[in-house]
Amino acid sequence: MSRMDMQNTNPTSLHIGVAPRASLAMGTAGALVGGSIATAKNIRRVKEDEITKEAAVKDVLKESATTGIATAIGTAAVSAVGLRGTLSLLGLLSVTIGVKYLADKAVSDKKA
Repeated sequence: MSRMDMQNTNPTSLHIGVAPRASLAMGTAGALVGGSIATAKNIRRVKEDEITKEAAVKDVLKESATTGIATAIGTAAVSAVGLRGTLSLLGLLSVTIGVKYLADKAVSDKKA
């Protein structure tokens, strides 16, 4: 942080530089969590011959990507609005769940 930024006490201007890094970090964490959960779920499904290994890998990649993207967007939205405390958690959850829902809908396999 530059000396000029340290002298500026406006909380929104100090917050702007942190938002991209926070979004990237949270998006990465979201991708890891989403992929881990999908992996745990799909290990059982492969062992029980419900799906193939290839389908399991595809599902893990899809879950990792959509969860990571949704978490990054949720973090960016909360940062942009400047929410703090409990409101930031509620905002993060609301936006992330909404984006994840839309992402899953967009990439879901169309079954006819």
